[in-house]
Amino acid sequence: MKSSQPDASKEVYPRIGKVYEVHSDKSRVKVNFHGNPIGQPIWAVIGRAFKASDIDLAIDNQLNCQINFMDGDLSLPILVDIFTSLLEEDLLILRAKNMVVQGDESVVLRSGETQVSMTAKSGTVKTTAQNINTSADKLQKIQATKVRLN
Repeated sequence: MKSSQPDASKEVYPRIGKVYEVHSDKSRVKVNFHGNPIGQPIWAVIGRAFKASDIDLAIDNQLNCQINFMDGDLSLPILVDIFTSLLEEDLLILRAKNMVVQGDESVVLRSGETQVSMTAKSGTVKTTAQNINTSADKLQKIQATKVRLN
């Protein structure tokens, strides 16, 4: 005799997963999670109003996310949360139009092969690039005990 209650062993619970990509229409993201029936990242709908920077943070730092499922179907994932509060990494990637960055020991700003490294302990600023251009409308001042060229 069949019971009218659903089989608890077939119930699908929310999963922890990761976001890999944002669809060009900005309404879906590609996610992967334990037990994914496809075996590779699949498109999920976005279940609440995330800021673009939140999703970028999740992708760049591979943050854990909560994935729910429409009607308990593992092939219909819904991104419902990004666990930024659990971030305990030595490296954090941020993207924004404007920002202030402060590091107690060091700060590295990088764009492609170009970077500026600032080290607090030695008071050193190192710029690495193929070309470095500086300009000033009025005065460009270089002040140091020693100046070494090449």
